[in-house]
Amino acid sequence: MTEEVPAPDSPDEAELIAEAKVGRPSRKRLIITMVLGLIVMVGIFFLILPELGNYGEAFQQLAAMPLYWVAAIAITGLINIFVYPYTVLVSVPGLKYWHGFIQRQVGFLISSGVPGGGAFAVAAQYKILNFYKVSPARSAAAVSADAVWVYLLTLSMPAIAIGLLFIEGRNTVGFATIALVGAIAVVISIILIVIVIRNESGAVKVGTFAHRIIAPIARRFHKEPPNTVEALVTFREHAYDLVTTRWKAITVANAAAQLAPFLVLVTSLAALGAYPGSLTLIEIFAAYSVALLLVSIPISPGGLGTVDLALVAILKAFGCDPEIALAADLLWRLVWFLPQILTGVGSMFAFFIQQRRASANSTES
Repeated sequence: MTEEVPAPDSPDEAELIAEAKVGRPSRKRLIITMVLGLIVMVGIFFLILPELGNYGEAFQQLAAMPLYWVAAIAITGLINIFVYPYTVLVSVPGLKYWHGFIQRQVGFLISSGVPGGGAFAVAAQYKILNFYKVSPARSAAAVSADAVWVYLLTLSMPAIAIGLLFIEGRNTVGFATIALVGAIAVVISIILIVIVIRNESGAVKVGTFAHRIIAPIARRFHKEPPNTVEALVTFREHAYDLVTTRWKAITVANAAAQLAPFLVLVTSLAALGAYPGSLTLIEIFAAYSVALLLVSIPISPGGLGTVDLALVAILKAFGCDPEIALAADLLWRLVWFLPQILTGVGSMFAFFIQQRRASANSTES
């Protein structure tokens, strides 16, 4: 049984909450984004990346890997898929692993496989949780908390990595400013979250301040500014209990989900002989975290292309052989990204089948 939370005052409130947070991206904008993403992706993989490393030599590096390293890399890929659902499982006590697995993998598929798919992913994850009898309030809190923690971790990891490099006197490759900005953003964000969570008046104050900043920008682009006050008050109402009682578990689960792809990358570089050797663990972590930060709002699906360009360039700047950096990136995508996309496809089909069966059973009864 999942934890019961009082439902919204009206049946439509849950949908209004989701729409207020998600919005409804237009079909025209989606098509334009997809075309731009495809152009960027093709340009990066066929024009820019070949300038950083030779594809032929990179494939030779991959072909020469011992079988035990192939097995080790495959295991890290399985670990990545296994730990990913725990971000929702810790937010919704009692939710079955299989249900959380479907919810998270479908969310990854949509957000990573569709340009600008983050909004659709949030709505889909919310809908799936409701299908599994999770109350609308708990669903809204779980999806919102996951988004907030991903944001905080994406900003904080580069600051931690670059800070460690600086302390040890290593080359920061000019990313100290990025780390500092990220650290400041994390501190400010945590302060604002605490203010919002503590009481409703704090949520109103933060929402009013945010509206003053966002409204002029939205109107400049002929868009209706979002009701940030209502959104933050609603977030506080539904997320207060979750954030105050389970923040440690949420932090650990989200950190594990963020670091699992890093484990795949480290193992890939180790298999290719770059670690330990030309790269240290901290340098790999810095390259990984800074690359994700640089493309936290990717143009192409899942950062495909933009993440790879940043990652290969940073690894090269840290002293990694260009062909090994390129080979490691290709292997990382093959073991981390592709299996999770395929798992997301399978999860989506499984959910559609469950929906159809449930609809048929309700019709018969």
